[in-house]
Amino acid sequence: MQNIIAPSVFGADLGNLKEQLTILEQNNIQWLHVDVMDGHFVEKMAFGPDHIRMLKKMTSLKLDVHLMVEKPERILDAVMDAGADMVTVHQESTARLASCIERIKKNNKKAGVVLSPATDENSLKYVLDQIDMILLMTINPGEAGQSFHPSMLDKIRQTRELCGARDIQIEVDGGIDNTNIALCQKAGANVFVSGGFIFRGDIAQNIAALNEQLN
Repeated sequence: MQNIIAPSVFGADLGNLKEQLTILEQNNIQWLHVDVMDGHFVEKMAFGPDHIRMLKKMTSLKLDVHLMVEKPERILDAVMDAGADMVTVHQESTARLASCIERIKKNNKKAGVVLSPATDENSLKYVLDQIDMILLMTINPGEAGQSFHPSMLDKIRQTRELCGARDIQIEVDGGIDNTNIALCQKAGANVFVSGGFIFRGDIAQNIAALNEQLN
């Protein structure tokens, strides 16, 4: 599978967002990761359908929208209407996971499921034939000041094995930088979310550093 770096807009300088998005495009980035947080499922609040609509007008990047919200079924339609290209929903956030996946797919969007670090990957076995992506959190979602959890490398390997021959992308998110991205790749991930690392300092150099490790 193709390796994809998905910068997290949560790490960007919103005062210079258009300029930074242009730098991403100039450096062959194809996806932009967008965290939607509700202050309930996670402590922080960030972004929503209006912000997604704004981003859609500002960039040609595909919007990879990660819903860190309780009962995501309440905002799914608004998020998709706003311009999300792919939507990932937390396994832990809803009792209607299969219904959420079905709604996303009916709207011709890519559908994925997110697992927090403590959630067993085997909980996905009954939806594997319906999803396009699995997002594995490598830190606890929405909590500041954390570092990459090395124990998640085993989970990446086990998730890749669980997928078998299915065409499912495995995305990792949380503390991804040039010291661990190759380890995640070797374990079986192919989509890499990075916010703080990419947007800290020279964006182009930071992207090059990640690509160097992947190659």
